[in-house]
Amino acid sequence: MLKRALKNAIGASVGVVIGSIVFRMTHPQLYNETWPNIFAQVVLYLAVGFAACFLVTLLIEVVRLKLNGR
Repeated sequence: MLKRALKNAIGASVGVVIGSIVFRMTHPQLYNETWPNIFAQVVLYLAVGFAACFLVTLLIEVVRLKLNGR
């Protein structure tokens, strides 16, 4: 259960990071000096995205186990 949640969280968090970087590159007028640089944003989004995706995936697995009666 934990291995599956970790694997799913890695893929989803990388997708979040790639999406945020693409959005930032295509809309540079929305970002000014108060935003962190792009490398700090990558680290921040990777950490927060991984944590969020891991918790959601783990919650889905727990609910799935409870519904199956295991």
